[in-house]
Amino acid sequence: MKRVAVLLLTGILTVGVASGCGSGNEKEAIKLDPKHAAMADFVLDSSPIVQETYLMAAEKPEVLASVPCFCSCGESAGHMSNLDCFVKGMGPDNAVTEWDPHGIS
Repeated sequence: MKRVAVLLLTGILTVGVASGCGSGNEKEAIKLDPKHAAMADFVLDSSPIVQETYLMAAEKPEVLASVPCFCSCGESAGHMSNLDCFVKGMGPDNAVTEWDPHGIS
């Protein structure tokens, strides 16, 4: 009886530990307001900090719009603010219609 209890406990612990472990290859879903265009693959394939920045660009465009570009993209790409590095197009209600890959670099 004692052996069965030990085996049962060991099995439960093994399953519990294994279920908490992932392969690390899963992509965490970005929770984006449905009014925005789907997040581009070049964003989803980037680091979590880049993904968070693109998400912030969608959620708080006024913040990035108030920050000027410092990488000379204003001259080469016509960007007026940091928002332009992440968002190529915005529609009504500040809905992102197109993402800009410039923010990846």
